[in-house]
Amino acid sequence: MLLERRARSLWNTLRKATPYAAARNGAFGLAGLGLLVGLYCGFYRLLAYLAGVPLIGSLLMWKLTAMLMLTTFTMVGISSLLTSLTTLYYSFDLKFLMNAPLRLRAIFIDKSLESIFFASWMIGLVLIPYVMALTAVNGWGAGFVGAFLILLLPFLALAASVGIGFTLVLLYLFPSSRTRDVIWILSSLSLTFLYGAIRFAEPERLVRPDALHAVTEYLHFLQTPTAEYFPSWWLTKALRAWSAGHKAVFWQQAGLLAGAAAAVYAALVALAGKLYFAGYSGAQEGRLRRVSDPIALLPEAGWARAFGLATELAPLFWKERKVFFRDVKHWSQILLVLGLIFVYLFSIRRLPLDNADLRSLVSFLNVGTAGFVIAALGLRFTYPAISLEGRSWWVLRSAPVSVGAIMRQKLLFSAVPMTAMALLLGLATNHILDADRFTAWVSVVSLLAIAWGLCSMGIGFGALFPMFTVENIHQIESSLGGFVYMASALAYIGATIMILSWPMQMHFQVRFGNAQAWHPVVFWAALASWLALNAAAYTIPWTLGRRSLERHES
Repeated sequence: MLLERRARSLWNTLRKATPYAAARNGAFGLAGLGLLVGLYCGFYRLLAYLAGVPLIGSLLMWKLTAMLMLTTFTMVGISSLLTSLTTLYYSFDLKFLMNAPLRLRAIFIDKSLESIFFASWMIGLVLIPYVMALTAVNGWGAGFVGAFLILLLPFLALAASVGIGFTLVLLYLFPSSRTRDVIWILSSLSLTFLYGAIRFAEPERLVRPDALHAVTEYLHFLQTPTAEYFPSWWLTKALRAWSAGHKAVFWQQAGLLAGAAAAVYAALVALAGKLYFAGYSGAQEGRLRRVSDPIALLPEAGWARAFGLATELAPLFWKERKVFFRDVKHWSQILLVLGLIFVYLFSIRRLPLDNADLRSLVSFLNVGTAGFVIAALGLRFTYPAISLEGRSWWVLRSAPVSVGAIMRQKLLFSAVPMTAMALLLGLATNHILDADRFTAWVSVVSLLAIAWGLCSMGIGFGALFPMFTVENIHQIESSLGGFVYMASALAYIGATIMILSWPMQMHFQVRFGNAQAWHPVVFWAALASWLALNAAAYTIPWTLGRRSLERHES
């Protein structure tokens, strides 16, 4: 019955889809297909290069494959830990399912299968272009891809089941809503650690044997199994056996993988009868805090007076701060972001740049990379800000504040961390690369402008495409509005780089000894173009979004 419910829901969605929705879904599908094709081309070039290495080309490819499968298994497990927390304990429909005449195990199976799917489908999809590229480089034929697809389902199911198992046990042992917070924090730290471990392991050693001390050490590194007792090695060993024509070994490893997946999931279903409901009940608990004087909890009022801002916005700032830090799903991801930034700066430091001019050039080009990071953060934190008001939007609109004031409040709230992020990326990169003064000023100022421009675009597009009825923030990010915001953000960053490249080109020519290369007219034209671009980025989405929210109200 539960599966029939999902099938009927999917059928109704497809049947009632408007031409606009169909066109939108088609555009998303084509964009996704283009991304997969791009991944295939990138993987093909990489694997073709590795295959061309004399004597050890095959070892290099299989070592890379083993590393990729281990990373995939870990990422799916962590993703399942987060996904199952939401689907198994905090889904909106659970309050109806738990009161329906349904067996608890049936509800668990329904929700756990949902968790497995959402935790693994995107990561698993990325593996297909890699395996197709591996097949094309070695000429193994379609049978190799088919063999991989046979292994893929139990591999992903096993990884996701491990994550679900951790969630099930933790919520049973610590049946409290605070456990959710702990899981989110640990998951964010785990993702940070995973990415950092991958980067610090320096996978470029695969194509740089000189980085290791001796040829024998390098060969030992290639031939040693990667996490021998992990399911990722079982999959890699099965694929190697198929490519070598050892079908018996392939089916042995496939059986081991499928058996382990079935056994782990069967254990989950058996445990769910004893653990699931207790964890679910405890997860619904909350904390009660009595406040005698709410006005005393508004330091924002003093800050507003100190900076000459409208004090009537102070309660909105207070509400925004409370809501943000109350939900650990939001602020815990800052830990992940900070970890990734640390790894990014480490990678910048390891770049083999011996020339001062080259370091300055990389510092300028870092504006594009840092801008992309800020845009991605904007998609996660700034763009959904309006939609996250949800069905309580009417409460804000009933308050004596205008739509523009609400948007300004959300802009200022999100601009603070974005500005800090821009300063961190700009100043740290300039310091690491020892960029010249002109380049350093251009990069920092442009990043600050990009941060505020992207915040304005995020709030504007979020107001233009509000989604007040969704439960999951990821639905907001992956919507049409999210796509429009990200495309506009990338175009804005690209245009910024193109405009600023004019004075930067003249600057580097002067550094190379061509004093006549500096043209004030070109500089002032570039400055005017840059100001016009930022004015458009600040005002156009903002105006369209404000008008859209006002029409939404009417």
